[in-house]
Amino acid sequence: MAEIIFQRRKVAIVVNEPNPLIILLIISIIQSCTSQVINRAPHFVPQTGDMGAFSLPEDTPVGTPVYQLKGIDPENGPLRYSISGQYFSVNPQTGVVTLARTLDREEQDSLEVIISITDEGVANTEPNTVSLRRVIPVKDVNDNPPVFHNRPYIVNISESTPIGTEIEVTPNIIVTDRDDDINARIRVKCTTKEKGSDSEACNTFGIVTDMISPNEYQVRIFLNNPLDFESRSAYVISLEASDSSDRPLRATASVSVTVADVQDQPPSFTNAPYSATVPENTPPNTSIMEIIAKDGDTANPRPVLLTLEGDTEQYFKLLPDRAIGRSVLVTSDIPIDRESDIVIQNGGVYNFFVKATELINNEVPSDYTVTPVTIIVTDVDDHVPKFNKEVFDISIPENIENGSPIPGLSIYVEDNDIGQNSKYDLKLRDVYNSEGVFAISTEYGEGRTPISIKVKDSSKLDYDVDDEEQRLYSFDIVSSVGNLELSSARVNIKLLDMNDNAPIFEQSSYKFNVLENATIGTKIGDVQATDKDYGIFGEIDYFLTGFGSNLFKTDSSKGGLYVAQLLDYEKQKSYSLTLLAKDGGGKGTTTSIYVDVLDVNDNAPLFESVDYSRTIRDGATSFEPQFIIRASDADGVSQGNGQIRYTLESDNSITHKGNVFGINEKTGEITIVDKVETMDTPRGQYELVVRATDYGNPPLYNETKVYIRVGVPGNQRPTFKGNYHHYKYTVTQRNPESNEDYTFDLNPMNYKASIREDAKPGENVTMVIASDPDGLDNLLTYHIVSGSKDNFVINEKTGLITVSNDANLDRDVNADKYEILVSAVDSGMPVPETATTTVFVTIQDVNDKPPKFNMTDSTTYISEKTKLGDLVTTISAYDTDVNAKLKYSLTEPMKAFSKAGVQLKPNSPYDYKKIFRINEDTGEIFVNGTLDYSQASIVILTIKVVDINAELNKDKQFAYIEHTIYIQPYADKNPQFTNPGWSSSNSIIYHKIKEEQPIGSTILVLTAEDPVSGHVITNFKVINSGTGLLQVDPLSGQVVLTKHLDYEELTTSNLTLTVKATSNDGSKHSIGKIIIEVENLNDNPPLFEKELYKVSVLESIKHPEQIVTVKATDADAVLSEDDKLKGYADIRYTIKGENSDLFSIDNVTGVIKIAPNKTLDRERQSVLRLTIEAVDTPNGGADRLKSETTVLIDVLDVDDNAPSFEKNVYTAVVPENVPIGISIINVTATDPDEGLGGEIRYDFLDEGEANGFFTIDAMTGEIKTRRDLTGRGRTDPYRLLIGATDGGGHTGDSSLSLYIGDVSANDGVPRFIRPAAGEVLTVSENATIGSTVFQVVASDPDDPTQPSGQLFYSIQQSNADAKSFAVDPRSGIITTRQSLDRERKASYTLVLLVSDRGQPPQQSTRIVTVAVADVDDHKPHFGRNLDDPPLLMTIKEEVPIGTVVGIFEAIDEDIGDNAAIDYAITAGNKLGLVKLERTNNSKAMIKVAARLDREAISKLLLTVKCYKYNTKPKLNVAYNRLDPSEIQILIKILDVDDHLPEYESANMTIGVRLNVPIDTNIATIKAIDKDPDALAINYKIVNMSFESPIKTKSLNNITDVIVLNNVTGELKIMKNLIHYADGIFRLVVRANNSEDPTRFSDISVEVVVVRERELLRLVVAGGGRARLAALRGRVAAALAPRRLRLQLHDAAHTALYGDLGPCFQFRKMETGEALTPKAMKATIRSLGTEFQEILESFNVHNITSCGVSRTKHSPAQHALLALAGVLPVAALIAAIVLCCMHSNAKHRARSALLLAREPPPTAPSNISVPTRLYSEPLYTT
Repeated sequence: MAEIIFQRRKVAIVVNEPNPLIILLIISIIQSCTSQVINRAPHFVPQTGDMGAFSLPEDTPVGTPVYQLKGIDPENGPLRYSISGQYFSVNPQTGVVTLARTLDREEQDSLEVIISITDEGVANTEPNTVSLRRVIPVKDVNDNPPVFHNRPYIVNISESTPIGTEIEVTPNIIVTDRDDDINARIRVKCTTKEKGSDSEACNTFGIVTDMISPNEYQVRIFLNNPLDFESRSAYVISLEASDSSDRPLRATASVSVTVADVQDQPPSFTNAPYSATVPENTPPNTSIMEIIAKDGDTANPRPVLLTLEGDTEQYFKLLPDRAIGRSVLVTSDIPIDRESDIVIQNGGVYNFFVKATELINNEVPSDYTVTPVTIIVTDVDDHVPKFNKEVFDISIPENIENGSPIPGLSIYVEDNDIGQNSKYDLKLRDVYNSEGVFAISTEYGEGRTPISIKVKDSSKLDYDVDDEEQRLYSFDIVSSVGNLELSSARVNIKLLDMNDNAPIFEQSSYKFNVLENATIGTKIGDVQATDKDYGIFGEIDYFLTGFGSNLFKTDSSKGGLYVAQLLDYEKQKSYSLTLLAKDGGGKGTTTSIYVDVLDVNDNAPLFESVDYSRTIRDGATSFEPQFIIRASDADGVSQGNGQIRYTLESDNSITHKGNVFGINEKTGEITIVDKVETMDTPRGQYELVVRATDYGNPPLYNETKVYIRVGVPGNQRPTFKGNYHHYKYTVTQRNPESNEDYTFDLNPMNYKASIREDAKPGENVTMVIASDPDGLDNLLTYHIVSGSKDNFVINEKTGLITVSNDANLDRDVNADKYEILVSAVDSGMPVPETATTTVFVTIQDVNDKPPKFNMTDSTTYISEKTKLGDLVTTISAYDTDVNAKLKYSLTEPMKAFSKAGVQLKPNSPYDYKKIFRINEDTGEIFVNGTLDYSQASIVILTIKVVDINAELNKDKQFAYIEHTIYIQPYADKNPQFTNPGWSSSNSIIYHKIKEEQPIGSTILVLTAEDPVSGHVITNFKVINSGTGLLQVDPLSGQVVLTKHLDYEELTTSNLTLTVKATSNDGSKHSIGKIIIEVENLNDNPPLFEKELYKVSVLESIKHPEQIVTVKATDADAVLSEDDKLKGYADIRYTIKGENSDLFSIDNVTGVIKIAPNKTLDRERQSVLRLTIEAVDTPNGGADRLKSETTVLIDVLDVDDNAPSFEKNVYTAVVPENVPIGISIINVTATDPDEGLGGEIRYDFLDEGEANGFFTIDAMTGEIKTRRDLTGRGRTDPYRLLIGATDGGGHTGDSSLSLYIGDVSANDGVPRFIRPAAGEVLTVSENATIGSTVFQVVASDPDDPTQPSGQLFYSIQQSNADAKSFAVDPRSGIITTRQSLDRERKASYTLVLLVSDRGQPPQQSTRIVTVAVADVDDHKPHFGRNLDDPPLLMTIKEEVPIGTVVGIFEAIDEDIGDNAAIDYAITAGNKLGLVKLERTNNSKAMIKVAARLDREAISKLLLTVKCYKYNTKPKLNVAYNRLDPSEIQILIKILDVDDHLPEYESANMTIGVRLNVPIDTNIATIKAIDKDPDALAINYKIVNMSFESPIKTKSLNNITDVIVLNNVTGELKIMKNLIHYADGIFRLVVRANNSEDPTRFSDISVEVVVVRERELLRLVVAGGGRARLAALRGRVAAALAPRRLRLQLHDAAHTALYGDLGPCFQFRKMETGEALTPKAMKATIRSLGTEFQEILESFNVHNITSCGVSRTKHSPAQHALLALAGVLPVAALIAAIVLCCMHSNAKHRARSALLLAREPPPTAPSNISVPTRLYSEPLYTT
């Protein structure tokens, strides 16, 4: 619905002349408009009254007013409202809408209604009704919870499911919510809140919610963690679904997950780990342990097979043999040996593994598990200690120190047994000369014990003895158990002489004098050392070091000091040297030598200048300034100390020789005796000879010439006028010929001035004026030479001295007087003359500083008895101003306090303000009234000081200070300490503290008070201290601990101090003696001397023999009787532990003994461990401390047991045909004793009928055959009686029943003689068939004439190798049956068989290896095919020469030297870029031989030939692919980044129009990189500046005008250039394509902003653009002489190239300034024909303006312009007509409305009512 609203608009009408026709037309239109009345339709109020944006929550109660319809009638008539549908009702008059029915968004989410508005008719018009259709959204309310569908949820999953797998749930888990938007946005998670849920399920599974539709979601379950059926077989996942509203609704569901088992678990051992202790030699089949295993998969277990792994020694086995699931580990037939290598290396532990293997179908092995089995093998004592050598010969130095081990002596003793069986004693036994000289490091050993022999008495080691035999020592190291010696080793020691004496000088330092002119080699003094050693150790070499040692020398063998170089006293007067004496053994001693150089007068005086000259006026009588000749002398004090005498030796005066000049012999000042005259000199110049003579002996002199020029015309020194004479007084020495005490000099005229210290910069000080006698004074220049201290400056022309800008003349900071030296320099010739004067400036003080008080003590104590007028104190102040005058006064505030501390009021009866007065001039304070302590004890005065002579800041030149006066009561009593116990008669204060107080803690506070005033004393001082641990605070009296307080560090338990307490006025004091008793704490526990006591005792020890004594100490001090009673340092001992009942201990002395009626048994327990506890404080208490130590008692064995066999009767069987030495049986006896008592030896006690047939090993009990048993076989056994004897003589026996089996008559076994076992046979590979290889030889003990003794040879056909050889059955000769080739098979293994013909036959076998010897029958060749491509190698360019490119090799099937190969490059290496080298293993190595440049050559194709090493092959240049000895190698040279990007030109100039469009490409920067594999180039602008003709508009670091494409290099304009007219942008563009940011190239780019009208154009015919570069060069050459350059804007670099030709501009080379077109044309004309010829040669037809010329309009364009002018007039007329019609219509309608509503005639009324209601539109178009 739309509405048109007319509005009045003012229209500007331009009428040139009144037209009657137009006026009539307008009148007719107005009349027709006044005859109509319109009833305009009402309308709803937009937004707020038309339900346009109305919505309603679904939970709105019925009957709730929800909206108000609003409308507007243009005629302001009444309106009626209506609404359709059953959900709403509306009040017709008010428009209030009410909800009539319950809403449910889930059933109906929107309501469609029609709202209407009706007005009343006007002037018999019909009412207007306006209706609108509205769709009202029903807003959702969260009233529906989520709902799970497809329940129940059951899942079966395999335990092998991978992590991350989605769990398939069938059917899917679907969750819905009927609500809308956020109320239906569902989130599902795993919850642990529900009953039956658990956190493990939530951790194992992950929940993901996917939206299917806005109200429907699918829940997906993923596996997060691995499953294990064996640990858990089922889960319940509790799901919770909730919507996302502010008050979410929830629903829950459960997912049942069942885990299916798979065979993924290996077997497991139920009773692992396995370990056991087994004695060595345990009998076979002894049960050790039971082993049980089962399948780890419990659902469907498989059978498990048990086997042993790693039982390398085969000590054990499992029963039964094929054990399934359960088995018993038993010992095998091989006895366990504790001393075997594998057991010893593992420390007596034998490790192997049990393997449990699952069986599939009871046959196929599957998963398995291995677990270790640890067997601890216990030892049997069967070894004695053994030394690593029997004899040790060693040499040691004589100077070895006590306690030092003998160097180079490496001894150890080892007993292979362990535990108690490996223990033994060690001692030394003197053999020769060693008694008491050496000691052994340890007296006890166990197992392997390293032994160190130390020197016990080094005084007996002396090489310097007469008897050489006394230099030899010998002793034995003995190992034993008890008194039984087990083994020993001999040590022989030879003594070596050592350098044990250092050289010694007679004196520790020497001092010599030497003349400085001493010649080289002069002896200065004797310095020697002596050495008591002999031989090379007594030979001494001398070395000189120290400052100046290069100037001296010494005799390397005799010592002494000599001059090595010339000395110079003037350079160095003394030297400090060090002489080192070093003997042949390297020991050295030093002594100090001090050398003083004596001065000799060897330096003549030296003048400061070679000659001197001065110019003076003719007739002058003095030099101005003074003329002084100076010389210096370098000699020292003894040669005149540098003093010089000056004399005038000669002059060239003609008439007054020697009388014109004089010289001061001390100062060297030349003076004029008589006036000088030009005519008195030969050439107008005096020439003087001045001599300078020193005071040395003999005296030396030097001379110089002095030239004095007289009468030089043209220049004289300026002179200052001055205003002040400065007198200089000089005090003179008393001279017998003179009575003057002083003299004075009248200096030349100076200047004197003064200035105030607050003078401003530029203020005048004074003016110096000089005059030049021979020139103009205004040519003089003035300079300040010195003295101004930067506070003054001078005008060089006028001589005016003023205050400088940086001056600081403050007299308090800087000086108050200045002496400024000023010079005046003339401009004369030949040398300018200079005059000087001194300006004395005095700084006048200005009183501008306030006074200050200088008192730091602001308190005074006086007695109340002080008399009236007595001086109390003096207050002083100071003022830095000179003329300051200070006045003192007392001023407010003044305060007073009573003795109780209460402040007195100002109107108090006691007038405290007048009891003191002050002298205003001196600041002295006097008593001015009666003092009364009872009225006022403290008076605080405020003193003011004023400078009455202040000049500046008068109102600020004052200062205040407060002064406190303490009025003390009249009394004579001294201060009293208030601490308990103190009195004037007994001045002792007792106090107790405990030790270990923290540092800085206050242990006592001293307090004292004045008995008269009652004031607390605050002045304490320590006058005597008996300790350094305490400090007293002088103010507070606090006694502070300053150091660590440890009772054990004290010598007495009392700390004493004497403190003086002084009254506050210092007049009285008292003394207090402080005694602080330190109480001991039990802070130190008993400490044993050893953390572990070790002792060895025999097991036969009895009570009451002592074993060991333990001792502990307690560091707690005993300083008093109280300490003794407490017993903090008193120790008592007790025994603890499981073996404590075997021993007793003295609780005081710590002596440990065997307990009564107790014995030790080593065989039961060899090591006993006791815990000894030491406690202090025997009386007990909470503060008792204790400590413990361990005593290890090694019970040594005593031979108290006899050997015993394991069996009473042994049985063995042996066949009669066994070889000699075959082991039959081992008999074993045991003895629990150690050492010799446990060592068992075996022997036959009775051999019976078997005498001589057998032998028994005495150590091991092993019985072997001793003789051939052939024919000894029988059915009855042989009886042997075996005995075992230990080292103590105890015996035991056992019997052996030995059966010898009767085998047969043929009991001799053949035996191979050749080849020997392990022998390798050799045959050449080129041996022909039938060639002899070897002859086999064997023997048989049987009769060779009988079949049992006849041998036949054969080769067992057990492998394929047997077919290649044959053996003669009788001779045993082995021959070849086939051709041999080593390269095909290098060795053969044959099994040789020899047998006899006996019954049954006997035979033996021998395995032999036949090696095929190589023959050189192959040529080298490469392993390639005919069509193989070349061998590829790569190498980077520019690598160093010698770099390896690659390694390859050829093949030769031969071996050894026959397979040695060499190589050569035959083609492809003409440039010699690479070389080929042969390696030691016949490989070829290609190396770089010259520089490789990828840009010069990219690859090499080499041909390499291989050939036999040390042969000369025939080399072909061309590659023959059919020749396998040749190969081609392709070497690709890889590129490296060794070139920088290069631009097409060094720089670039670009011209752009002022009005160039934005984003226009103006140029392209292009760079190339010669590297073939170069990366793409990246461009960037690193700097851009703008240079404007107007300097103020120039800019730097511009970034937004011109941009650069980093990839293409395109330059674009990105900003309007209107503000950059006629300027130049200067850019630096950087190109980089390397990872190294420093590898780049830069180009300078100029972008010139030009106006087209400022350019000229070259009109070029076709083809001119191609020749543009040449044209530019020719024109630039023509312009160069005129210092101009051509800026050509061509197509490649500019946006100013037209169709006619390029635009150009001339610019000045120096400034870059552009010429105007007019100036350019003038320049072209001035170039004449030369420039014309250049243009013609390049087809330039014309030079025109670069801008676009204007063209004339066509007739059609003129017509269009005319039409555009008429159209506005027509539009104006139409607007006027419409306005008139609209106004007429409104007028008529209003009149009709008023007539219809006009009431009956009444009195006239002035009340008006509004006639319309509308608003202006927001905007119009």
